[in-house]
Amino acid sequence: MTQSVKFNKLDKALLYLICVAVLLLAIYAIGNFMSKKDVAYIDIGRLAENYEFKKDLENAAAQNLYKIREAIDSLKMLQKVVGNNAHLDSQVIYAQQVFNDYYAKSNKEINVKIWERLNPVIEQYGKDKQLMLLIGANGAGSLLYADEKRDLTDDLTDYVNKKYAKGN
Repeated sequence: MTQSVKFNKLDKALLYLICVAVLLLAIYAIGNFMSKKDVAYIDIGRLAENYEFKKDLENAAAQNLYKIREAIDSLKMLQKVVGNNAHLDSQVIYAQQVFNDYYAKSNKEINVKIWERLNPVIEQYGKDKQLMLLIGANGAGSLLYADEKRDLTDDLTDYVNKKYAKGN
C-alpha cells in the first residue's frame, strides 16, 4: 500500500525557495571557480630572451667563442705573413669548423637547459596564479588572437628571474 504525500501551498513555496537557493548557490560556485581558474598566455620567445639564466649561459658560451675567434684571427694573420701554405690553410678551415660546431652545440645545450629549468617554474607559477590553462605563444601562429590583458609574459618573466636569483 502506497501513501501519497500532499503538499500544501506553504510546503510548495518552501520547496521552491530551497530549489532556487540551491540553484543560485551552484551558479555562484561555478562563477567563483571560473574566475579563479583563468586562461592566459605568454610569449615564449620574450620569456626565454629575458630569462637571466639564459643570458648567463650565453655569456659563458660567448667567452669560449671569443677565444676560438681569436685563434682563427691569429691564424689568418699568420696566413697573410706566410702566404700560401696548405697546412696553415687547413688549420684555418678546421678552426672555423670548430667555431661553427661549438656555436651550434652551445645554442642547442642552452635551449635544453633553459627549458629544463623553466618548465617546472612555469608549472608552479600556473598553480600559484590558479590558472586553468597557460598557453605558450611563439609568434608563428600558435595563438592567433588573445586579449592583451591575458598576456602574463612580463609577470612570468619577473617570477622566473626572481626564482633564478634565489637559486631555484
